[in-house]
Amino acid sequence: MLYVMVAAVVVLGGILFAYYANYELDRTTATDRARSDKKAEKSVDDELPAFVSTITPRDYAQDMPESVVVLLDRPLTAREQATLTATKGDASQVWTLLKRLGGRIVEYPQTFQKPLEDGHRVPEGMTQTFNLNLNSDRTAGLTINGMTAVKDMCSAPTAQTVVDIPPAGSEPRQGLMWDLSGGSANRPHGPYVLDEGESQGELYFRHNAVDLGNGQANMPLRIQPEVSVQTCKWHISVSYTDTSGPHTQRIPNGTGTFTTEAVPHKPVQYFRYVPATGWGCLGRTSQKGCTATQELERTGAARP
Repeated sequence: MLYVMVAAVVVLGGILFAYYANYELDRTTATDRARSDKKAEKSVDDELPAFVSTITPRDYAQDMPESVVVLLDRPLTAREQATLTATKGDASQVWTLLKRLGGRIVEYPQTFQKPLEDGHRVPEGMTQTFNLNLNSDRTAGLTINGMTAVKDMCSAPTAQTVVDIPPAGSEPRQGLMWDLSGGSANRPHGPYVLDEGESQGELYFRHNAVDLGNGQANMPLRIQPEVSVQTCKWHISVSYTDTSGPHTQRIPNGTGTFTTEAVPHKPVQYFRYVPATGWGCLGRTSQKGCTATQELERTGAARP
């Protein structure tokens, strides 16, 4: 019995010793372990991209502007012209016809109702809008404090046919606008705030920043890049700051670029819809079905 009691005491003492030794070890190493865990979490966090950019073109099937210009790389045949001039200038019908022929839409840009903040004047041009969504899965927050448009290459537009449905008025729009007018040597301007409010025409990042990560909601932006006489390939250089300091990131990633297409000044064919009289035609094209030719020559031929 005495042996059993002594053995029990030894075992109990060993258990208590191990418990308190482990407790003391946990207590004395808690700070180091917390520091190590935090360092490991930061290392994993830093391996994630600062932010991810998702680019989606405007969905013309669901969101067709009332006024557009459609560009094609070949002239329309007489039969295609007859089909076009039977559409009565409806943008959706025109797009349904010309999309399957390889057409590309460019849009009339929203014009500013007051001077731009930096005094810049945007030349008359066209745009191809797209949606840019920014999101970060990082635990730590980051702040985007600047975006710069960078031209990679600009060249003369190549379209041979222009189909023009001009606007009857200004179409309200929200987002950011860059002026990419001119050639590769011309510096882009912007981005400017594009809306109908008091901030219209302001340089966006002079007054705003974009916070991402740390549970922040994603940031959707409508981008309106404008070109005038030349088609430009370009990208966005994003400046951001996180806990390790300032950085830059390119959109699109790698060597990707955006393309914003200009309307040629003298296309082979130019069709314009005049609401009061119908379609007008200029260029090396059959006049069959074009009822507004005379009016078009006086009022609309100068734009392209």
